[in-house]
Amino acid sequence: MKYAGLWIAMGVLSLSLSLAGPASAAMMTQLELTGGAVNYDGKYHAMMDRVLGQEGTLKLGQFQAIGELLPSLDKACETYSLFTSGFTGEAAPTATISGSSISIDLSSLFFGISRGDSHKTWNIGELATGQYNPETKEFTVSWDHLFEGGKQEGLATFFLKGIAEMGNQPVAIPASLVLYATGLFGIGSLTWWRKRTLVPSAA
Repeated sequence: MKYAGLWIAMGVLSLSLSLAGPASAAMMTQLELTGGAVNYDGKYHAMMDRVLGQEGTLKLGQFQAIGELLPSLDKACETYSLFTSGFTGEAAPTATISGSSISIDLSSLFFGISRGDSHKTWNIGELATGQYNPETKEFTVSWDHLFEGGKQEGLATFFLKGIAEMGNQPVAIPASLVLYATGLFGIGSLTWWRKRTLVPSAA
């Protein structure tokens, strides 16, 4: 009798695995930026610092046009912006957390200046690294970028801080696990039934 109960339980388990929806796992979807700065002596350092110092949202796994990442700023008929783009082959931003450390791929981050039909852009991104607080989800990162040539030439150190936003991503139950449980139940049921038919009935 106890074997019958065991195989019935396994049957219920295999049926549950077959019918159950996918589980969920936490993953970073975006980074809420709460501030930033730059240590730099180039021509546009003041406006870079002002743009970085605003609040914004960095979406992971996708590019963001001018005004979507951080608000643009206007000064003396010019518009200063930050945006992400892959037009020179860079990948969309990604982030990785390991314990209390965080790294963010900002290789597709650009600083742009627009004036009428004139547009100038500089790639300012690199791999940013820093500290992460698992309890509050707050982070701070920094990275160095070397500008080469012209009035922008020089080494700049950038800083960003914010909060990591977590979302849920479906995680499917492997089909092999369902097949294994179902097959095991079938074999066990058949074995139990054969043994049952071979046992003579009590007089």
